Amino acid sequence: MRTPAETYRKMLYLLFALGLSIALAACGSGGASGGSSSEQSSPGSAVIQGKVSGPVFIAVDNDTNLEAGRSTSAGGLTTFGMTLPTGKSYMFYLLDNGVTGNPSRVFPVYMGMTNVFRIASDANGQTIDLGLVNPDLTGGTATPANSPLECPGVMAGGENRSIPPFLFGAGGTPFTQALYIPPVLTPISTTSTTDSYDLAIREADVEIIPGKLTRIMGFNGLTPGPTIRARVGRQVVMSHTNGLPVTTLGGAPGDVAIHLHGGHVPSSEDGFPTDIIRPGATRSYTYPNNQLPATLWYHDHLMGYTGPHVWFGMAGFYILTDDYEDSLGLPSGAYEIPLAIQDRNFDSTGKLVYTGNWNGETGNTILVNGTIQPNFKVASRKYRFRVLNGSNMRKYRIALSNGQPFHVLGMEGGLLPAPVEVTSLVLASAERADIVVDFSSLPVGSSVVLQNSLGSGSTANIMRFDVDRVETDTSRLPLELRPLEKLSASQAVRTRSFTFSDGMMGMMGGAPWVINGKPFDPNRVDADPKLGTVEIWEFRNMSMMDHPAHLHQAMFQILDINGNPPPPTHAGWKDTVNVPAMGTVRIIMRFADYAGKYVLHCHVLEHEDNAMMARFDVVP
Repeated sequence: MRTPAETYRKMLYLLFALGLSIALAACGSGGASGGSSSEQSSPGSAVIQGKVSGPVFIAVDNDTNLEAGRSTSAGGLTTFGMTLPTGKSYMFYLLDNGVTGNPSRVFPVYMGMTNVFRIASDANGQTIDLGLVNPDLTGGTATPANSPLECPGVMAGGENRSIPPFLFGAGGTPFTQALYIPPVLTPISTTSTTDSYDLAIREADVEIIPGKLTRIMGFNGLTPGPTIRARVGRQVVMSHTNGLPVTTLGGAPGDVAIHLHGGHVPSSEDGFPTDIIRPGATRSYTYPNNQLPATLWYHDHLMGYTGPHVWFGMAGFYILTDDYEDSLGLPSGAYEIPLAIQDRNFDSTGKLVYTGNWNGETGNTILVNGTIQPNFKVASRKYRFRVLNGSNMRKYRIALSNGQPFHVLGMEGGLLPAPVEVTSLVLASAERADIVVDFSSLPVGSSVVLQNSLGSGSTANIMRFDVDRVETDTSRLPLELRPLEKLSASQAVRTRSFTFSDGMMGMMGGAPWVINGKPFDPNRVDADPKLGTVEIWEFRNMSMMDHPAHLHQAMFQILDINGNPPPPTHAGWKDTVNVPAMGTVRIIMRFADYAGKYVLHCHVLEHEDNAMMARFDVVP
């Protein structure tokens, strides 16, 4: 017997599949029909064939962003063919379009084993006719007999963008560069209550690929920006001088709006997406730091342009601590290391490439603290790593190559009641993990790789730890960390529902991503929780993509994910939760201290930029 949650998810799935079949007319039913074929494909691969009105048609693997196939023709309405692995997602790029005035296009496609995708002609007169020949057939065409899950197909209309002329895995030989650790910024002034910092936001040329200069925009010209180390109860004032040009990298505007991600701050200090700092202006944000210590981070939050601004470098760590945490004896000082994991694309000159894919920007090169797949020399002892998934979209499942376990101390909202031992941990965009890795069992001269089991090729390895010395370890891993105030559903005064979906608006020229069917409007209030109350918010995902939901102002606890309690690693305070495709998540939180306007949004930055955001006002 199905549970109510299962029934609901099934209904969402059926509605989604029905909507796609109506909008795209791309998914049929029944078996395959044969013909003749001049090309056979090996098991696990298939021939893509069809017609395009343009001379170049490229398939790019969505997982690696590496070119997977290319067909070149003379122009006009021409046929093409390429052999690609099945069961994967691709971005199909049509370049140098032969139709006058019609720009290049991008079409995301999932290739199941028997899918056929068809768009005869779009509104601009561009012809696309994609057919996939089942490898089990002798040839001809096929109609899909597969599940509708394998047939979301082509998003008609795509994007008016072209693939960069050259993408490559910039890492070359991995683990050849030493890990860069962002400097801890020194306050420009201190009082009995406040530490003040100045940061200049500017473009700069930095060496990410050896021998090449890459233009970035960063805090103090660094990427990641300098680390701020703050203390609970001690106020921080961060003054940002915007030295960006009016139009900056990637064609984005030079306006910025800085957000302390995870910060419990007054509305005026939150970095609302339309509260901007113009080029040439200076703005100070005051952070009270009246919250539990945790690994926070600061980044740009400009409405419509968070994706390119973060991609080109605008992010940094903000680490909040207190006396209680210091007393636990955890690894500290040189043995407490922030790790910002990000994926990026570069062209042959070393330039960062940003395509603006509204499905979410992914890269084929993994950086840690701005270093391509670095090595880090460690002693045979315990280390504390504050890990941030700072990627625009990509998820990571981190694990050590030797299979050894590590301990999770906490996530976005600070320490758990006790360490949790795991052998792997999934981090969606914006999630953080505070972990301890013990290298004491590894002999000097040995190495272990931090891997990403959700990646492949150039995205499968993150960094390497090289044990090069023996040191005395006086740190400890306590059996107990910090007591947790567990919120109960009985405390909630209200439950609100938020549905994350792509709808059909993006295919019709409107907002591609919406919450409760509406694109973000900074002047519309979508929820009005009362100050001092506890509420339950239910996030329903009616799309085929995950959406890491991030809530400003309040840390929350997860009640359940698809009806099941969260894993122990996710059972503490959080500010971001991954809402799985066609899934449901319930969270509970208290709206304390500050009234005013805040936002809820998906932290796939291109989803956020393309309207998957909602305003809520905490009212007195």
